[in-house]
Amino acid sequence: MDETQDVPKSLSYRSIGALFASTAVAVFGLFALPLFQSAGLSFRPAFAIVLAIEAIALAGVVISVLSLHRKRTLQ
Repeated sequence: MDETQDVPKSLSYRSIGALFASTAVAVFGLFALPLFQSAGLSFRPAFAIVLAIEAIALAGVVISVLSLHRKRTLQ
């Protein structure tokens, strides 16, 4: 039985950096609601801002994971 795995030869360091940055933004978003409320915003606007932050973080994680093993060439 031939069990060779199709393992990519290199990872995209840019995608790894974007993955960590998006994760940091998501962690910030978890604790941002009380911060925005203490700045004088009511619950709904503060929650909308946190929701937007989490959506941006989610998009960043998805894009960076999808481009993690992309083989790049100059051609």
